[in-house]
Amino acid sequence: MSTTEADTSPLFALLARQWRLEAEVQACAFARDGASLAFALADGTLAIVSMDDPEAAGTRWRMSIEDGRSTISPRARPVSAPVRVSVGEGPLRLSAFGPSGFLVGGAIGRLVRVEADGSARVVVEHDCTGVDAIATSCAAGDRTAWVAASGCVTRYDPEGGTARAMARYEGSARVIAPSPDSGRVALGFEASLSIVDEGGTAGERFETAIGPVEALSWSPDGRRLAAGLRDGGVALIDTADRRVLRLPDYPAPVRTLDWSTDSRHLVTGGAFRTIIWTMGEGGERPRTLETGRSGFVAVEAARLHPHLPLVAAGYENGMIVVMAVGHRDELVIRDPAPGGLRDLSWSTDGEHLAFHAAQGWAGVIDLPAHMFKQIDRRTA
Repeated sequence: MSTTEADTSPLFALLARQWRLEAEVQACAFARDGASLAFALADGTLAIVSMDDPEAAGTRWRMSIEDGRSTISPRARPVSAPVRVSVGEGPLRLSAFGPSGFLVGGAIGRLVRVEADGSARVVVEHDCTGVDAIATSCAAGDRTAWVAASGCVTRYDPEGGTARAMARYEGSARVIAPSPDSGRVALGFEASLSIVDEGGTAGERFETAIGPVEALSWSPDGRRLAAGLRDGGVALIDTADRRVLRLPDYPAPVRTLDWSTDSRHLVTGGAFRTIIWTMGEGGERPRTLETGRSGFVAVEAARLHPHLPLVAAGYENGMIVVMAVGHRDELVIRDPAPGGLRDLSWSTDGEHLAFHAAQGWAGVIDLPAHMFKQIDRRTA
């Protein structure tokens, strides 16, 4: 494993820890307590990073009493390598679970619970060729997990050891997403989307043929389900009348979707700028809210800050920027670098931004409260 950084901006060198791992990174997730971060690798291992960093950017930040200028001193010691944990065979599916751990599913059908210290135990072994998809509840204190494997969606309580089969399906599920109230679960397939109602007498479901599904995301109020499509575009499903609205003309696959906490805005990748849709009322069609700059490189991932009106966007050329919602100006955090960006993830407190890119690049960027003041000034 190499900890040598690619050519990046001086700001990135001051704010980030970056590694080049021996295998492709397929997913990343912060533990819910924010104490650790996991990267799932194609070789069947997790790379776990502790967020207890004695040289975090916030500890190296200084403000001059004389002129009010802020500076960040360089790290005094090399960045420590992540802890590697073998959990099975890749490709891996990853989700945060409980306050400090993760759930991982692999190609041999094994569902494994991994703690931040690297300890692991098998929750269940599916008699199948692999786990298709995993999702866990976002509700505080809820430790429910939904697993798509062996052509069946199963709702688990890995803590109590209980399981309930919700519905069967044919083929391979690409992505799974439970609704905010946990009463429904959405499945994305190669050519269609299904919504299964757990309260239905026999797994009542709604199905629509919308093309290959890359991402799914429920609005926090549960009124809408957004589906990002491989052929470019977003499908919005109104859960009340099950009306499907297509938002087309994206030049690239839409692999990330994020809703604002008030369900008014939907942030997507897949275009030559960050696209933010503002939801209309009644039958009014959503409209775009101009944010960030347009260019010639597609946005691979766009993620809303968990508490502030800020968006982080990662591009095909490896660049990462942060911008304020509704503003054009962007603050470049990572310059174009080897390995196109694959995905981003904010920590629950919003002070860290994890990323992974092609060629095994992975890292985490410190964005403490002091930094947001700088971003606000540059995006005002």
